[in-house]
Amino acid sequence: MGEIIIITGASGVGKTSVFEKIKTLLPESDFAFFRFDSIGVPSLEVMIEQFGSPSGWQEAKTYEWMERLAKEKGNKTIIFEGQMNMDFIEGALAKNEFDIYKIVLLDCSEAEMKRRLIEDRNQPELANPDMSNWLRFLRNQASEKKIPIIDTTGMTVDQSANHFISNILAHDH
Repeated sequence: MGEIIIITGASGVGKTSVFEKIKTLLPESDFAFFRFDSIGVPSLEVMIEQFGSPSGWQEAKTYEWMERLAKEKGNKTIIFEGQMNMDFIEGALAKNEFDIYKIVLLDCSEAEMKRRLIEDRNQPELANPDMSNWLRFLRNQASEKKIPIIDTTGMTVDQSANHFISNILAHDH
């Protein structure tokens, strides 16, 4: 009990879509679902003004989220989705005494990420070099930490959600 599974990845890899699909497939009696962005995401200017950088904001909010989720520990497995540096996740999990956890990276090709951001989400401003660098950073970080990576490039949302359930959850439940 007290397990948490964290889904992370860059914008456009399918995190939110897959997370929402997973919610429809798993029983609420056994799982609790939370999204990082439900707290709202301030402007770049606010992040810099209040936290020194976007990274500073992300780190502070990751720690706040893990403190909040620690209070939710119980009989349900927590599934938490958001864009987070895995070092921040691991530090926040340790501080809040999550002994049983799994981090999963959703990933896709850079071309697919850009296509989704531009065509599917109509957010061309996010299809930029910073997001491409973030995509590669997270991919490298996951590889170094031996964190499971689900490549959603050639998969539908349903296929990605089913892959998550059968390959990530199946080993635990």
